[in-house]
Amino acid sequence: MNIMVTGATGEYGNYALQYLEKVMPKSNLYALVRNPQNATKIEQMGINVRIGDYANLDSLLSAFHGIDRLLFVSTSIPKIQKNVVDAAKVNGITYIAYTSIYRPELNKFGLELNHRQTEKWIEESGIRHTFLRNDWYLEVNQAMFNLAAQTQQFPLLNKSGILSYALKREYAEAGAKIILADNYGPVANLAGKPFTYQQLAEATESALGQKLNIQSVSKDQFNSIMRQAKISPQFQQAVALYQEYSLDPQNGAAEANSSEFENILGHPLTSLPNAIKSLL
Repeated sequence: MNIMVTGATGEYGNYALQYLEKVMPKSNLYALVRNPQNATKIEQMGINVRIGDYANLDSLLSAFHGIDRLLFVSTSIPKIQKNVVDAAKVNGITYIAYTSIYRPELNKFGLELNHRQTEKWIEESGIRHTFLRNDWYLEVNQAMFNLAAQTQQFPLLNKSGILSYALKREYAEAGAKIILADNYGPVANLAGKPFTYQQLAEATESALGQKLNIQSVSKDQFNSIMRQAKISPQFQQAVALYQEYSLDPQNGAAEANSSEFENILGHPLTSLPNAIKSLL
């Protein structure tokens, strides 16, 4: 029984490989890598490496030869994921666990469109599958945690907006356990415990072990604080976007429940202060 993890040089893929290599023979574990130059670390782990690019069907047809189960780590680039599904079907892959998005029927910055389409392709392929409907990674708030550590400030565009987060490694562990067990249903709803940005700020205080200046600010003030701390415009925009999105009552966070996620893991999710501490 051969298992392949795609996107193996990314953080999710690497976390999944680290879990799987501890619990299954490395001779049966495969990693899909797009750039051969990035394969060295994985090869040093004793894991089989195959070279393939989602945008190149022929490379996937070759890379998937002899693979039984596929932990399909998604990309945000539209359309090319169909190549993954087509190559899996040609090669007789019997099971796919695909990293989708939590509540894909709702607005998720447009990311839901690609995931809904890919889920449809997988369903149409007839391959048995589990859609790993992952909620947000806590890591998207990394710039806020770095800002707090550097300046003891935690500016809030709102205090009451709700979102659900968990660590990327926890989502990857759940995906690894599901692909390994090969007996889950068609959907796994993986959401953390919902919390407000005020609670996120207070958890950051706990993680740092010091008081922070937690204050409500305007968008201009927020941007100014981030610029002064030399937070890149890209991360500045991202953390602001999530804070604003948390106010949308239709984002699905209020109904998020971590019980299914924790049942799959076999242990509780990392507490918010400890999760933040691990990112600092």
